[in-house]
Amino acid sequence: MINDKKGQALSINTIIITILAIFVLVIIVVAVTGGFGNFSKWIGEIFGSQAIDAQAAVLKCDGFCTGFDSTGAEQYKRNFCDEVFEIDSTGDGEIDVELTCPEMTQVSCTSISC
Repeated sequence: MINDKKGQALSINTIIITILAIFVLVIIVVAVTGGFGNFSKWIGEIFGSQAIDAQAAVLKCDGFCTGFDSTGAEQYKRNFCDEVFEIDSTGDGEIDVELTCPEMTQVSCTSISC
């Protein structure tokens, strides 16, 4: 009974390299066939920021205020004062306006002054 693990390790390495090569080839084909402009736009849509609705932004701001009230951590105050929300007010998925928490009329946090 000979237990030869070298052959098994080689096959696993071969499978991993093959999967990575196929992935790279798919990325290259997409980039070439769709053009680099479309490819960069596609990547931007995946990894870029997306507009949120006003209600979601208000909830985040309320969370920052509540977090500051309960912990007093400066990070919550910085987020409340400085984080810019890209808001889709028309529902078309496009950014219509950029606002911080103090600029939103629906948000009221008396414990934080920016």
